[in-house]
Amino acid sequence: MLQSTAGSYAFGSFQSNESELRRLKRQAEIARDLEHRMWRRVGLAQGMNVLDLACGPGVTTLELARVVNPGHVLGVDVSEALLDEAREELRRTPMSNVSFQQGDVYALDLGDQRFDFAYARLLFQHLEAPVEVAENVLRVLEPGGMFCVVDVDDEWLTLHPRPSSFKAFTRWAAAGQRQRGGDRNVGRKLGTYLHRAGFTEVHTFVEVLTSHDIGLETFLDITTGFKHEQVSGEYREFARNALEEIYSVLDEPHAWGAVGVFVATGRKP
Repeated sequence: MLQSTAGSYAFGSFQSNESELRRLKRQAEIARDLEHRMWRRVGLAQGMNVLDLACGPGVTTLELARVVNPGHVLGVDVSEALLDEAREELRRTPMSNVSFQQGDVYALDLGDQRFDFAYARLLFQHLEAPVEVAENVLRVLEPGGMFCVVDVDDEWLTLHPRPSSFKAFTRWAAAGQRQRGGDRNVGRKLGTYLHRAGFTEVHTFVEVLTSHDIGLETFLDITTGFKHEQVSGEYREFARNALEEIYSVLDEPHAWGAVGVFVATGRKP
């Protein structure tokens, strides 16, 4: 039976699912250049057979397919609603080397030793059992296949000038996500999880994304604005007020923010 969530994330449970869908697509589009740099660095290549885990609305899946063509990319997500969006995206941009399938990262029913490369972007922060998921990925990879995991670590998130409520807001959101099985500080742990799952040649590096790259408002939207959904009920009103204060930095002419994007890779023996 498919799980309805990936730990601390459940599309369909947001106050505005349309807004969340727009954020997911915008986040993928904004990260395109950054991801292309990461993919080149880790060895993604033309002709590879790729698994895109928690593919969401499919924007990144299609980008992977452009890179590996004529190799094939399979996008897997637990949410049928997000997969409908991904299939619609594919209809708008017809590509013969992409397919989508509903699936549970804890029970990948995809056959063994099928893929050359697996990609998980902003998934591991939501997982209650990340090593178990990594072990499942190990099983579906060909010998020598690579797993690339990309995620964040809130201790590598900074904003200047920093509103007085910024630290508390970030802490409340992290606590709320932790209650649902997630981890906002997962970035530094990714390499350890791959080692424990049985991967070899494990490496971790950090890419930095700044407000100078994408604009301050966009930076706040993709790193901070959505987090009020993670804050537990008792702090929800405080969180709304804090978020309003945080966004007030947009009035500061020289305000700046940065976030570390952690990338961990491992190879199947």
